Amino acid sequence: MPTRRVLAALQMTIDGVAEWPAYPDEADESDADSSDFWEAMYASYWDSVDTLLLGRHTYLKWSGFWPNVRKDPNAGKYMRQFSEFADRVEKVVFSRTLKSAPWEKSRIVRGDISKEIDRLKSQRGGNMVLGGGPRLAQEFQRRGLIDELRLTVYPSVVGRGKPLFDVDRLPDNPDDRIPVGAPLRHDFRLVEARPLRSGGGAVFLHYRTADDGTTPA
Repeated sequence: MPTRRVLAALQMTIDGVAEWPAYPDEADESDADSSDFWEAMYASYWDSVDTLLLGRHTYLKWSGFWPNVRKDPNAGKYMRQFSEFADRVEKVVFSRTLKSAPWEKSRIVRGDISKEIDRLKSQRGGNMVLGGGPRLAQEFQRRGLIDELRLTVYPSVVGRGKPLFDVDRLPDNPDDRIPVGAPLRHDFRLVEARPLRSGGGAVFLHYRTADDGTTPA
């Protein structure tokens, strides 16, 4: 049985902040519905996915937005398709405080994240997308639970905001080099890199865990 994989689809600025900057040529959501962004980040593989992994803040934001997009005639093609995708897959919400998860096919997990991911990987099913939330992404990365990174990096320095990756826990090194085997270091290898027309010249980067034993796609 093929192992289910955790695919992290995330956005960040070049100063490492988990944000999605607006640009002058993207006046509204339909203009921002760029085919190369959606194809790279989601559409090229979402048929292989049956589960979304979300934190509380992202779940509340997405559940109030995405279910309605597929009914909006003014929404772009890929946004409508993502809305349909998000509706059909299981939504697993990692939260100790969320009271309920009314979005169809949603459930709350309050226990250990690693145990839940191990349990999901032991079952038959498709891949899982870590869909947003820097705190949850940091926790997954610390635990070594991310199998693939699909990043859109925007060409902006925004100066503040939550970092996508938690780096302040690493010890300082006098030579400014992080040695192999350092605490919290996780190595990936490049599968694909390409510029995007959207996002003011954003770059899409696809990485896979360096020790997964597979051949780059």
